[in-house]
Amino acid sequence: MVLVYLATQRSFSVQLAGHSSHYSTHARTVARALQDIGLRLHKGDVVIPDRDSPLRQGMTIEVRRAFPVEISYRGRQQTVRTTSLVPENILAMLGIRVYPGDRILADGLPVGDPSVPLAARPTRLEWSPGVDVTVESGSGRIRLRTSASTVGGALEEAGIELYQADSISPGPATPIAGPMTVVYRPSRQLQIDVDGATVLARASANTVGEALSQAGVPLVGLDFSRPAADQPLPPEAKVSVIRVSEQVKVELTPVSFKTQYQPLVDVEIDQQKLIKPGAYGVEAHQVRVRYEDGVETSRIEEGSWLAKAAEPRVVGYGTNIVIRTVSTDNGTIEYWRAVRMWATSYSASRAGVSPDARNFGITASGKPLTKGLVAIDRRYIPFGTQMYVPGYGYALAADTGSGVKGRWIDLGYDDDNYVSWHQYVTVYFLTPVPPESSIVWIFP
Repeated sequence: MVLVYLATQRSFSVQLAGHSSHYSTHARTVARALQDIGLRLHKGDVVIPDRDSPLRQGMTIEVRRAFPVEISYRGRQQTVRTTSLVPENILAMLGIRVYPGDRILADGLPVGDPSVPLAARPTRLEWSPGVDVTVESGSGRIRLRTSASTVGGALEEAGIELYQADSISPGPATPIAGPMTVVYRPSRQLQIDVDGATVLARASANTVGEALSQAGVPLVGLDFSRPAADQPLPPEAKVSVIRVSEQVKVELTPVSFKTQYQPLVDVEIDQQKLIKPGAYGVEAHQVRVRYEDGVETSRIEEGSWLAKAAEPRVVGYGTNIVIRTVSTDNGTIEYWRAVRMWATSYSASRAGVSPDARNFGITASGKPLTKGLVAIDRRYIPFGTQMYVPGYGYALAADTGSGVKGRWIDLGYDDDNYVSWHQYVTVYFLTPVPPESSIVWIFP
């Protein structure tokens, strides 16, 4: 009986998470062998060979643990467990079929080919179906199905090479929220012979005059062009500019544009999105030049005017607050904002206040300076704001400093426990979220 018992004993190896372990058992199947060694299998785990396979002497059993993936689709969220790294296969577990033009994000990053395995395990997949976009141009109508987030991205995704001088309505930065029609008028290569030189530019204008203006070569005073300014661009797109000998020149200087900010409820706080790029204006200066024997003798500016008004740049800033948690040396904290800041430190004797002064060791909020009280720029962080600084701990905004401006935090200490700080650190703003009226949405 001893011989029979020993003869039925089999040795085998288990590969799990990149590690190999050796065991022996009297089990006859792979599943019973794993059960004998106390290895519990979960739903979605993959066993190679199959669990019902007979166990053979010296066999290697590979166990691939399934991992959870949160899938967001059509306003829903659902978690699946899988061992696959192929986005297409993971989505198929929920019956989602992926078609060309669909948009897939893996942990916030776009997926190029959903049939190709990802480099790392994803924790979250976001799927949204492609959107139908109709492009109308002079050459006809094109129907696209795209996953691009903007009009410009959809056109580029369709293989349309875009130039700054192209006419696109709505503009290339317009977000795609649903089916839409885009009117696209491509620019043409333009050759302008002017002032003894040849200028190459692009223009989408209908007439010569508009094309010259777009190319930055406007007709001034009595200057004229061939073909005339009110004529359509010739098929060969060649234009000659003739300067009239009136000895008057116009010099152009750019007029800088301003930046306007606009709140966006669907963008997370501390994120920005360019809504409109803005455009420089043009200020024209008329200068009368006097030549004697072909030599310039005087130059008098006779006037200036705004030839083209500047268009403001519009930048959207996020107002969507997302509550998150993070593990720290002090346990798990809950925060609503994380800002990268320059951190320094100070104590009462290092604050530049004489020990004989009445306010020695007293913060601007009236509290005695001690570890846990920090100085901030009150233009952006109100007194009483509760924060957490890794390596320092919990912090309360309670002081100011002449040099503490913008993304700068000065960490308070007692004189006997002072620690010198000169480094960047991520500062976590702890819950509860303050009223929106007290939140500064844009940090400098």
